[in-house]
Formats: sequence, structure tokens, C-alpha cells
Amino acid sequence: MIKFDTLKEAARFRVVESEDNYWVEDYWKATIELFTKDVAATINFLQNECDDEELYFLSEIFEEIVEQTQSEELVAALRSRLAKVTPENYNQQNFKSEHMRKWVDYNEYVKSIEEEINYAEGRINK
Repeated sequence: MIKFDTLKEAARFRVVESEDNYWVEDYWKATIELFTKDVAATINFLQNECDDEELYFLSEIFEEIVEQTQSEELVAALRSRLAKVTPENYNQQNFKSEHMRKWVDYNEYVKSIEEEINYAEGRINK
């Protein structure tokens, strides 16, 4: 099983690893566990340490993280973090992931993450 010591380590792993599926389930499980432990630390990471490429790949598990934490503050932080990404500062050519460099332009990036945030918000029991 995959284990991470820091939020940054977990976020970076998904960016730099190849897209082979053998590790995906273990990665998601370990990352969800880490990101649900301390919501305040997760929010701080997302707002201050998480780069745009990491945010994109983490969006794959926003729904599970929000469902487990039931945190409206986390959803607000995700929306705030996404709002920081503008066409002017979106540097697709500088991403480490070949997938991101080839296929994820600014509009696709925002649409995809916004959709994942909306799904996540729908998991909050009101």
C-alpha cells in the first residue's frame, strides 16, 4: 500500500507518476486518508502550497474528501483556490505531466475542476 507523510508528497505523486492504473486505487485511498485527517491543514495546503497541476489531479478525489469531512469551509477553499487560476497565469507548457501539457488548456482545466467541486459540494448532508 502507498503511504504519504505530507500533503505535498501525496499531491506531487499523482503529477509525476505515469498514468498506469496499477497504483491508482492505493493512491486514492492513501491520499483521501491524509487529506481528511485535518481539514484546516488541508485548506492551508490548498491555499498556500498546492500548485495548479497538483490541484487538477487532486480534483479526482474532491468528492470523497468532502463527503468524509462534510466541510463547507473546504468547498469554499476549493472555489477560492480555483479562482486564483487566471488565463494570464495558467502555464500549460510548464506542467510536468505530459497529459496536462497536451490536453488540458485553461478552459478545460477550469471546467473540469469546477465540475468536481460541484459534485463534492453535493455530498454535504444538509
